[in-house]
Amino acid sequence: MKLSETTKQKIAQLIAKDFVCHIFNERLKKYYSDFKEVKSIETKPFKKHLGLTSAVFVVEYQIKYLSSQGALKDLDIFVSAHSDGSRKGAYEKTKTLYEHGFGQGKYRVTKPLFFLDEQQAFFYVSSPGRSFFSFFLENTQADLTKAMELMAGWLKQLHNFDTKIANFKWPIFNILDMVPTPQKFVKDFYNSSDKLGQHMDNLVKDLQALDLEYRQKNKETLVYGDFHPENVIMRGLDVQDIEMIDFTDIALGDPMMDIGAFIQQFDFMGHNFISRPEIDRHKQSFVEIYFGQKFEEIDIEYINRINLYQSWTAMRTAVFLFYMKNVFNPIDDLLLDSIKYLDMAKNSQRAINIS
Repeated sequence: MKLSETTKQKIAQLIAKDFVCHIFNERLKKYYSDFKEVKSIETKPFKKHLGLTSAVFVVEYQIKYLSSQGALKDLDIFVSAHSDGSRKGAYEKTKTLYEHGFGQGKYRVTKPLFFLDEQQAFFYVSSPGRSFFSFFLENTQADLTKAMELMAGWLKQLHNFDTKIANFKWPIFNILDMVPTPQKFVKDFYNSSDKLGQHMDNLVKDLQALDLEYRQKNKETLVYGDFHPENVIMRGLDVQDIEMIDFTDIALGDPMMDIGAFIQQFDFMGHNFISRPEIDRHKQSFVEIYFGQKFEEIDIEYINRINLYQSWTAMRTAVFLFYMKNVFNPIDDLLLDSIKYLDMAKNSQRAINIS
């Protein structure tokens, strides 16, 4: 459906200084008791898409405000907006988690501020630090133990979250709720190559069947849905606390999905920088830290479910790369990895790394 010009104009207001200055002067007092007024504001767009059918904006605001005591103070605020309305759900999920255990301590979520309906925009406070992966790339030989412990701890706290204490209706995670949908991308793969299309068609059907089998027999918990190394924000690899960003995909699902997604994404993002044995070692270490057990002692069904979601994540990345233009797309390797992970899950193979 074609996006209206009115909707585009409203979302485009997010980079108009007069507009956002007015919004902050109206609203920030609620969150900062000493706030008096904005003195200056710098906007830094990270995404600014106004297309025929969608609009997506991500903007950083570097603010200097006058406090009630007359001092100048700094604030760093982000906004994420999407014409599909998905950011309202992200705001509500983040707010619920922030108010029920993730607002302080060593396992936190980014601090939510408010949501503007007309702009479909979620405003939140910038998380302190940088992504885990950026620190890893600075020193690929660094000891990751502390960071892995924090990330595994954050996941365990989410997976143990008591959904009954929050008056919020969590969505149900479905591996086929993807953009584009399987109906579209399988057809497009066939149009590209009969062989690729057949691989993708079979993969989608097998993943769906095995995912359904496990979902019917296991308890669902809150899952992050897109747990990867760039959504983890920290101030260094040896810190005592972390924050997570981007809560669009949080839902009720299989907790092993978060583990499978994380280790496969770490594998894919890191394979150009460190050796295969080192990647394999980091992946196994993360899984052992999460379970608090040696790899050989972990229930094989957990390993199978982790591999199921490693397969799904590899497939999803292949789909994403398939639609990218003017870049080298290693989708053949990713699809082969996806098939291998799925075979490991079907055959109860005690391994999470492809030899």
